[in-house]
Order: sequence, then C-alpha cells, then structure tokens
Amino acid sequence: MKRKTDREKPGKRHRGRLALIIGFLLILAAGALLYFREEKSNNKKSEPEIVTESQLKEIINVSELSTFTAVYNGVAQVMNEEKPEETDYYVSYEAKVNVGIDFSEIGIDKDDRGMIIRLTIPEVDITDIEVDIASLDYIFLNDKANTASVSMEAYRACEEDVKNESAGQKKIFELAEQNAENIVTALVRPVVEPLGYTVEIE
Repeated sequence: MKRKTDREKPGKRHRGRLALIIGFLLILAAGALLYFREEKSNNKKSEPEIVTESQLKEIINVSELSTFTAVYNGVAQVMNEEKPEETDYYVSYEAKVNVGIDFSEIGIDKDDRGMIIRLTIPEVDITDIEVDIASLDYIFLNDKANTASVSMEAYRACEEDVKNESAGQKKIFELAEQNAENIVTALVRPVVEPLGYTVEIE
C-alpha cells in the first residue's frame, strides 16, 4: 500500500505545477489585455479635436454690430433752399453715434495642421446715428423758416451734420476696431484654445 501511494505523488506534483503555470499565463494575458486597452484609449485622447468653420461662424454671429458709441453735442447750419448762400437757422443737438463692424463679414482662415485660427476684422463703419429730437434748440435768422415741419427738416440736418463730423474722427474708429477685436477674441478663444488652437487677429 505504501508503494502505491508513493507512485501517485509525482502525478499530483505535475498537475500542481501545470495549474500554477496556466494561472501565471492567464495573469500575464489579462495584464497585456488591460495594457493595450489603456494604450488605445490614450492614443484616442491624444488625437486633436477639429473645430469647423461653420462652428466658428455660429460663435461670432452676434446681432449687435456696434462696438463703440460716441456722444456728440453739435450745431447744424440749415441753408435756404431758394438762396443756398443764405442761412435760415442754426440748430443745436445731442446725438449718439454707434460705430462698429458687420460680424457676418469676419474672415475665417483655419489651419488645422498648424492649429491656428486666423480672423480678419472687416472695416469699421458708422452703424447707427441717434439724434435726440427733444434736445433740438433753434436760432432763426429767417423767421419764415419757423414752420410746423421745421423739426423734421432740422432732424435730418443734424443727422447729416453728426455723420460728417464723426467721419473725420479717427480715434472713435480706432477704438471701435480695438473693441471689435477684443469681442471676437473673447468669443472664440474659450472655445478653440482647449482644443489646442491659437487665435490670431488680422
């Protein structure tokens, strides 16, 4: 009986070793599988996300065109229609001039290889003129010009006067352009910089 028992021991040892080897191989296989899955996931994360031009246009498509407002206190001179060399009256006024850009005209140049967004700001222009009709005050040189319709005529004269005056003021156009650049940058940067893009204004 002892000899029979002694013969069984090598078989048990062999099976035990085999089970250990198989278990070790399974652990290695599981570790390798987890490693390759993690590498694949990391590779996917490292791929840069691409922003489209249509997305950028939606971001900067704002309805407000004015980027700077100037306040004017002016005096318009209204001439006689029949005698253009003679002045009918002077009218003082208060007005606001809105200067800005058309945001739909902003140029977009997207370089996905260099990860750069280049934005071209269009020319700044006067977008609106608001004359305060309640502020109109007259000095008549021709009493016949003081009619019921004088306020409408004076209003148009004030609009034209403030338009001509503001057109020569380079400073308000420079400020409007700078504000436009700041607005566009503030709209675009928070969206594209996390994706790895840089923003350049031209």
